[in-house]
Amino acid sequence: MNVLVIDGHPNLAQSVANSTILAHQTQQTHWEINHVTYFNGNIKAEQDLLLRADLIVVQFPLYWSTYPAVLKKWVDDVFTYGFAFGPEGSQLKGKPVVFSITAGATEDSYSENGFNFLPFEAYQVAYEHPFRAAEVNIIDTITTFEMNAIPEEGGDLANTIALAHAHAKRVFETVNQREGHLNAPV
Repeated sequence: MNVLVIDGHPNLAQSVANSTILAHQTQQTHWEINHVTYFNGNIKAEQDLLLRADLIVVQFPLYWSTYPAVLKKWVDDVFTYGFAFGPEGSQLKGKPVVFSITAGATEDSYSENGFNFLPFEAYQVAYEHPFRAAEVNIIDTITTFEMNAIPEEGGDLANTIALAHAHAKRVFETVNQREGHLNAPV
């Protein structure tokens, strides 16, 4: 199975959680990592990557309760009318997608009384929107909270690394489960 990982982190050199997760994913021989920070404007090439994939993993850190601007720009450019939606669009219809999200805040902070003011599900609607419009099949959303490695911000490096390893394992299990489903005899 051809797994395409869309890496939406704007600066992996400064990341602990996402760089740890992506290091695991890079070791998979049938997984292709597409770093959107290197997007050169070749929309057709990006669309072809999506079409060739049997499953897409969208990996990103939550930035102000949505995906980073670099991933938003990629989605804006690649999910075009006639490709992702519209009368001749929906070329991604039914394509399995897994969202793999890291969040520095606590899960409790995503509530009406918390720092983020709304439940996590309210923010999820926004970043899922273009994918739902493209009629993909969102098979799972894997979110790990408290992925803050910066001590000055109350983070814990060792905890973040441990959580990142556990997060990567959950992504693999989800993909492997789906792969088994795709390869099951009919």
